[in-house]
Amino acid sequence: MAHPLLWRAGHAARQPVWSSGFSRLDEGLPGGGWPRSGLIEVLPARFGVGELKLLLPALAALTTRPEARWSAWVAPPLSPFTPALAAAGVELSRLLIVRAQGRE
Repeated sequence: MAHPLLWRAGHAARQPVWSSGFSRLDEGLPGGGWPRSGLIEVLPARFGVGELKLLLPALAALTTRPEARWSAWVAPPLSPFTPALAAAGVELSRLLIVRAQGRE
């Protein structure tokens, strides 16, 4: 049914993405990478097992390009290990860590 007022999810416009740095992961992500704007939430079964490695290439690209952007981490479960982030090419001055006071 082709009606001008009918929206179909399969026909949604492609949004710009950042490559994850891992071709197999990009193949599985909607749009072929991490969205360039919006929220990315990482929900691993356990924390501190290397889950940030999935984000490091995109974080490095995001924070070091001429049009560098901020990366906000809201209530991370563990404190980011900044030497590892810097070694991966992440510009630490472009990170914003927001810590929550309570769990409400």
